[in-house]
Amino acid sequence: MHPTPTGDNAAKESATRHALYAGGLDTAVTLGALLAASSSVLLADFLKTSLEFVAVLLAWLSLRRIIHGRNHAFDYGIGKLESLSSVFVGVLMMLGVCVIVVNAVLNLMNPSHISGVGVYISGAAQLVFGVINTRMALNAHRLARQSASPIITAQRQLFMSRAVGNAFIFSSLSLSLLLHGHGWSVYIDPVASLIVAGFIGFSAIGVFTDSFNDLLDKTLDEEMQMLITRELVEHFDQYENLQGIRSRRSGSQVFIEIFLSCDPARPVGEVQAFFDALRSSLEAKIANSRVVIGLASTRVQ
Repeated sequence: MHPTPTGDNAAKESATRHALYAGGLDTAVTLGALLAASSSVLLADFLKTSLEFVAVLLAWLSLRRIIHGRNHAFDYGIGKLESLSSVFVGVLMMLGVCVIVVNAVLNLMNPSHISGVGVYISGAAQLVFGVINTRMALNAHRLARQSASPIITAQRQLFMSRAVGNAFIFSSLSLSLLLHGHGWSVYIDPVASLIVAGFIGFSAIGVFTDSFNDLLDKTLDEEMQMLITRELVEHFDQYENLQGIRSRRSGSQVFIEIFLSCDPARPVGEVQAFFDALRSSLEAKIANSRVVIGLASTRVQ
């Protein structure tokens, strides 16, 4: 029996699935434009779009595994799965940069004018998918603000780079056609490709930085530890002793375990109600947190 996805995870999976559909259509249209034209920037665009489609596919498969996996027995590892998927996205973005740069250098050495009906197909596609990618980037930005996630952060960077790429490629094609009579116009395609590659590379560096940082397990920062302490102090009359606190980060998730001892004569229902209220309060104040509160009679080592 599959677990029911939470609201945040369901929103992430839905956004990634729609991005997958858009990316697949974009890749198909770009391939058609490439086959119907002679343009170095369209070759770079097709290779870049294909790699980006694979990146979104990896992100979607990871989210499917997180949401619809057999169980949640390995919650710490789930955080790493998100981060590893983001690393793959960054790797594919850098691979796309390499392809574009190599292609641009070759065409700078042997320049030629763009031609073919595919140029016009691509121009129209850049406008349409520029709008789609911008909306996808804004949606990913909204989801990232609601619930921090390496996958959504990587998607935001990816769709921002795609939208800017659409704008540059459309401008490149337009200028190449409008300035066809000038000899130097043959360099517009490869130069525009290098600019796009630079932006994608900059975005990929940001993805790597965020993802590698999330891959490192670490204790909570001092601010969060103080928040937990303040919450316990505010409810000091609800328990007898604090036996121990364990906390850690794993990917975008925060895991907190608190062990308290209470008056043995106190009704179990009251103790459980206090534990539930304390857990809910902490999870509301600490984003992406999972809090477990246990009853202990001896100190937890």
